[in-house]
Formats: sequence, C-alpha cells, structure tokens
Amino acid sequence: MATVVNNLEVTNNLAIEPEVRCRVLLTSPLESFTIGHTIVLSRGLIDVLPDEASLAMVLAHELGHITLGHRVNTKFAFSDRMLFEDHETFHNLFVKRDEVDEKNANRRALEMLRKSPYADKLSSAGLFLRALSDRSKRLPNLLQGNMGRMASGGEVHWVPELMQVAPRLQKSRVDQIAALPLGARIRIDPWDNRIELLKTKPVNLVSASEKMQFEIAPIFLYLTRQESSRTTAASRNNN
Repeated sequence: MATVVNNLEVTNNLAIEPEVRCRVLLTSPLESFTIGHTIVLSRGLIDVLPDEASLAMVLAHELGHITLGHRVNTKFAFSDRMLFEDHETFHNLFVKRDEVDEKNANRRALEMLRKSPYADKLSSAGLFLRALSDRSKRLPNLLQGNMGRMASGGEVHWVPELMQVAPRLQKSRVDQIAALPLGARIRIDPWDNRIELLKTKPVNLVSASEKMQFEIAPIFLYLTRQESSRTTAASRNNN
C-alpha cells in the first residue's frame, strides 16, 4: 500500500507532511478511512480487490480527503459512558463523512488517478465498483463498515465515475475477474495477529461459479495416506 501511495504522490507532485502511512484493520467488512495522515484499509477490502489499480482507486479517495484537509467529527474521541457502555461501542458508532466532502474527495481522487501510473488501468477499478454495486443489496453486513462505507443499497459512494469507463459486467465469463473472494489474498496468524500476503499460483477456472466474488474462499486440505504401524516398523528395520 505504501508503494501505491508513493506512486500517487510522486506523479501528482504532492509533498505531504507528516508523511502518509498505511495500516490494515483486521476486520472483514469492506471499509477504508483516514485518521490524520494515516490511511486504514480493512483486511476484507484488501482481500477482494482484484489488482493494483483497484487498490490505487481506494487509496486515492482517502488521499483526496487528506490533501483537502477533511476532518472526522471528534464527538466520540473521548470516553463518555453517558452515551453507551464500552461493549456496545461497535453497535452504536458509525462514522460518516459529509456528502460534500465525499464528492470533493472523489473529484480529487480522479485527478490524481489520471496523472498516475494507473491511468490506463482504471477500467478494472471501475469493473470492481460495478460488481460491488451489483452485489451490495445482497451483502449488507459485508458493507456495514463502522468507519467508512464503499456502497449501500446498490449505490457506490467512492469514485463512481470510474464505472463509466469500465466494461460491462458479464457474470458468465470465466476470464472476467471483477473481484476476489474473502481470504484469497491475506493470511492472519492467530497467535500474534500478524498478516502476510499469500503467494499462490492462479487457478484455472472451469465455470463462472468458481469465481466466488465477495464470498469466503474455500479451504483445500492437503491429505496424505497414513501408513500402517506394521509397514512403518518394517521400513525402519530395513534401514
């Protein structure tokens, strides 16, 4: 993510101080937001983004908020048990930016993307937004982010203009990958919560149903035949 942000800054002659940093939120709902000069993307969002251009689209939107000096309402910045109990925080806290700020950030993001190395690949980002819009009504919980929502009720909030340059969404085409499954890109170590990108070879799909866009990636178990104790003992004696 840091590399993509750097590409956007260099090609748009941006000198942001302090420097922009990126962090990953270990949650599945698709969301991204900024805290000061820190851009936060959820694990689920990174999982489903199909390519670097789509990642650049999300980061450019948040970078637009930073360059325009947008700030989040600090009403909930301090502990106040008069509002609700601590364990009810995520059931009551939904941070939403002003609609005007969102439109200005989208406009700024488009300007940066058109000057960036990803200018010729924005159709794939638009295709991702088309797929997201198509599935948003059936995936309300996946899009129920507490800090920043990409879409709701079939309407895309982030850089929707990119959908105009995207090809038509064809669900039956095996070679058109608009989005990836959840868990297809990031692995979390349950012991220390560290994350790493999975490096796997692409699988040749047989049918369109195997694309599993925005669905949970299947787990393939590696099975081996267990040798009997007699066979194991005999092999040891021969050695």
